[in-house]
Amino acid sequence: MVQGSCLCGQIEYQVEIFPEKTFNCHCSYCRKAHGAAFVTVTLAKGDTLKITKGKEVLKEHVNELGGIRAFCSNCGTRLMNYAPDKNMYLSIALATVDTPVDFQPVAHVNIESKASWHVPYEGIPQFEGLPEQILK
Repeated sequence: MVQGSCLCGQIEYQVEIFPEKTFNCHCSYCRKAHGAAFVTVTLAKGDTLKITKGKEVLKEHVNELGGIRAFCSNCGTRLMNYAPDKNMYLSIALATVDTPVDFQPVAHVNIESKASWHVPYEGIPQFEGLPEQILK
């Protein structure tokens, strides 16, 4: 289990993550939501997610694909993405994890919609879309 929080500290969570399923997402949704070229996320076990503080300030945005992005309504920190059934898909924004981690992303995904001005760093595979090998 790792612990995480938002920038202002009003939301805290704990969840079991899958370090081997950590990737840099370059999709336009992630770029806009984070105001960055990409976001590093790690997949997590949906039934282990516990919001330990601040449920009342955790807000959700549902995109047109039905995906949910959860964020702090006070400071705006994007914390996680999930499907309506978190056991089907839950990803945690790795930058919000407070527990020290000693792993790195295994891939760049959704590079078909990456920012035109950004060149993903080399050394890990690049994929169009989100490959099954990462989701399994």
